[in-house]
Amino acid sequence: MDKKTTDHNEWINEKDLIEYFHTGSKEIQNWGIGTENEKFLFYKDSFEPINYFGPNGIEEIFKFLMREYSWQPVYDKDYVIGLNHKNQNCNISLEPGGQIELSGSLCNNLHQTEEEFSNYHKQLKNACDTIGVDVLGLGFTPKWDFSDMTQVPKTRYHFMRKYMPTVGSLGLYMMHCSATTQVNLDYGSEQDFNKKFRVAMSLQPLVSMLFYNSPFRYGKLTNLLSNRISVWKDTDNDRCGYLPFVFEKDLNFEKYANYALNVPMYFIYRNGEYIIPKKMLFKEYLQNGFRDEEGIQYYPSLEDWETHLSTLFPQVRLKKFIEMRGADSGNHASIISLAAIWTGMMYSNSSLDASYDLVKEWNLSDILEFEGKLNKSGFDAKFQKFNIIDLISEIISISLSGLNDRNIYNNNKQTEEIYLRPIQDILNKKETPSDNLIKRFNTVWLHDINNIYNHSNI
Repeated sequence: MDKKTTDHNEWINEKDLIEYFHTGSKEIQNWGIGTENEKFLFYKDSFEPINYFGPNGIEEIFKFLMREYSWQPVYDKDYVIGLNHKNQNCNISLEPGGQIELSGSLCNNLHQTEEEFSNYHKQLKNACDTIGVDVLGLGFTPKWDFSDMTQVPKTRYHFMRKYMPTVGSLGLYMMHCSATTQVNLDYGSEQDFNKKFRVAMSLQPLVSMLFYNSPFRYGKLTNLLSNRISVWKDTDNDRCGYLPFVFEKDLNFEKYANYALNVPMYFIYRNGEYIIPKKMLFKEYLQNGFRDEEGIQYYPSLEDWETHLSTLFPQVRLKKFIEMRGADSGNHASIISLAAIWTGMMYSNSSLDASYDLVKEWNLSDILEFEGKLNKSGFDAKFQKFNIIDLISEIISISLSGLNDRNIYNNNKQTEEIYLRPIQDILNKKETPSDNLIKRFNTVWLHDINNIYNHSNI
């Protein structure tokens, strides 16, 4: 049998795919907090995005981190495209346009998350300083075009660059010009998943609004608070956005599996090689396998399923945990605040119940209307009977209660609620990060976008 094939005896079925999600269920004492953040890197002297190659490129930053902080290289063929830490379960990776991302370790509490990102940001800043580079925490490039961005030589991205233009006009911009913060949380059972996933999908527009941080494109205002969110709408409708079935009765793992089964595959990965099944649905692959042009037969495996799930990009995504993916990138405080909001809501039974009661009557059209109005008007948006500031204040109050229920202290005898204080400042001012940027752009910056490079840093 060719080494690229999967043994026919291992051929999986739909029950195996659903069981995959069940195996993600954890006892509450094993729940963790995973946080991921992407940032742009740029040259201080020119305000241009960093290159991957060259004497002052990303490779130099990686070499410094390996030499000074015990990071280990991750290769794709001959290229270092990421780092793993030998003493910590975290990794640094690169997005297609050179955005640098920390995927944090599974932390027991937000104090650990804060410490991990604080250490990472110090290390990254030290590495960048050696080659005249700085860090930009925004949701979208403020003036750079897709063509200005480096192209990270990761094989997976090579295939995505070919695929994206066939399904949407802005996919390449999403890949190379956007940056997010993401929070990953556990579930205890299918019923627990049901509540958490519904709450996360419903509240995503409101939580995202607190982190809007991308009002620019090509150095000008877009009349939106999050250009990143707008770009996602014309990326790939098969695998992006809000999922209608989440708002139906009896949400379960089978419904998510059925959604994923009916999304075209990007690729099959075998022994370091990518095989392209030409937009075959995973459902078709599950039934028939795939025979390539050389006549080599591939049979579906759970590894294929896991790879396929990672190529779906809904606002909230399911793997063996739940990923909240809707926030623009930002500074250090915003990263921890986002993790705090979701942790407080999801990891306290009373707060999860209160969140669910708040959204249980909302439907998909409500969510889509909400997102559109919030992105244009922010705190001034009008939606049905709701007062936006009151609604968001209620969400933060629920989260705060959940964090207080957890009652976890740091060395300074502070609970996790301290990480919600930056959000309270936003509520008091009724001003998102984008509102602040717009105000500066129209006043003290005199419409010169280059001022942003000294403002939106770590």
